[in-house]
Amino acid sequence: MKNLKKYIIYFMVSMMALVGTLSLGGCTSKVVPPGTVIIVLKSNGESSIYTKGSYVAWGRDRVYFVDTKWKSFAEKNMKILCADDINMIVDIKWVGSFQATKDDIKIIKERVPATKIKSGDIVGFQLSLNQFYKTAMRDIIRANTRSIISKYKTDNIREKRDIIQKDIKTKIITRFKELGFPIVTTDIMISNIDYPPEITKQRKAIKNAELEDQKQAALAKAAIAQAKRQAGIAVENGKAQIARAKADAKANDIRAKSLTPEIIAMRQWDVFETLAGKKGDLMIVPYTTTREAIDAGLIGKRMKIPTPAK
Repeated sequence: MKNLKKYIIYFMVSMMALVGTLSLGGCTSKVVPPGTVIIVLKSNGESSIYTKGSYVAWGRDRVYFVDTKWKSFAEKNMKILCADDINMIVDIKWVGSFQATKDDIKIIKERVPATKIKSGDIVGFQLSLNQFYKTAMRDIIRANTRSIISKYKTDNIREKRDIIQKDIKTKIITRFKELGFPIVTTDIMISNIDYPPEITKQRKAIKNAELEDQKQAALAKAAIAQAKRQAGIAVENGKAQIARAKADAKANDIRAKSLTPEIIAMRQWDVFETLAGKKGDLMIVPYTTTREAIDAGLIGKRMKIPTPAK
């Protein structure tokens, strides 16, 4: 009987404690949203982590929502003074997420401001990666990017971009690990590299001048080639004229050597005969011409010309 009374008293005390607890806030049992880690911090300092399924929180428990989805943050228009005293404008991007394990919870809570939220099933405190990036990560990313790029001359940065990007990524990730940051880095990349506007304008002018020089050089080369072709044609034409002149001279020489007195006399007599055939014409033939033709035997058979008296 005494034991029964004890059980009844214990049951009543438990019920009163339960009612008190419920009156302070009751019990919360909800599903863990996708891409979110739930941290339930109890009043005694203990904590529970929920990555999937449902989570339970009682009256005075504090619920923290950690967004573990991948996010990207960009540092744009960073002016970095390079080794040749020229500012390069660089954009760099970090891609990653929170790594919410039990060992990381303390760091997240210490480093990340908690924002009270109430949106659908999310009721409690949001631990934002955006805030953690701004307060803890941003300066490290910018400082390490500057320290690496500033060692290079601007003319070498573009051609060594992959090497520079790898060095930046390695150095930043190493620093994050040294500090025990509760994050996972997916990638760190140089998203853009530009010269300042005045340098870009100057380089464009230099490039245009180089292109103009190349154009003029090409035109000059073409003109020289054309002149060489014309000179070659002139030489060949001169050679042809010389050859023709030599041929004409040789022919004239041959003709001159072939014009013997007999041939000349014959040609003259042929002309005389042609003229003599025309009626009404009077033709006076030099005696010497006639005599030469007779002596040559050219016309002796066609006509008799008396020998003049001495």
